[in-house]
Amino acid sequence: MTAFQKILTTLLFIALIGLIWLFITSLMVADPGITAAIIAALIAVAGGIFSHNQTQKREIKARHFTEKKKAYMLFTDLMFKIILSVKNGTQVAQKDLEKGMMAFKRELLIWGDQDVLQTCEKYEQIAANKPEPREILLATDELLRAMRKDLGHDDSQLKPFDLVSTCIVATDKEKLFAPNKEN
Repeated sequence: MTAFQKILTTLLFIALIGLIWLFITSLMVADPGITAAIIAALIAVAGGIFSHNQTQKREIKARHFTEKKKAYMLFTDLMFKIILSVKNGTQVAQKDLEKGMMAFKRELLIWGDQDVLQTCEKYEQIAANKPEPREILLATDELLRAMRKDLGHDDSQLKPFDLVSTCIVATDKEKLFAPNKEN
């Protein structure tokens, strides 16, 4: 901001304060009926502006919800594809995994919440290091939690692995989530 702009802004601010002061003093000496009508009109205008603003925010949030849901479904579709391939003893082609993750990340870039972006980065770092199944499942669970939180869900009552375990059959859950028996 240049010096001229600062001076102009200061002068406009002082003029605005003067006009407000003039308006208030005029209301104080005016007929009480006129004062009440002016105050009621000001409150009605302020209420209308507030209501319009809130409606606009709700509409934007609803549009974003739809887009976020589509983006997050790309990841869950990929996750189920991997789970089914493991269950069937097959393997998803690396090309298909990369294509699926890129489609998800493309949508995530625009529609994802910052927490989801950070959790996705953490998930990819873990996945890149050839983790144990339990470790990648925990990272997946954390990513699902971040997505659900962004969509407005309260998962505070869920324990680690609760979300991802809904996709795993009971016998596999026992193998993956049983306490270590090494001791």
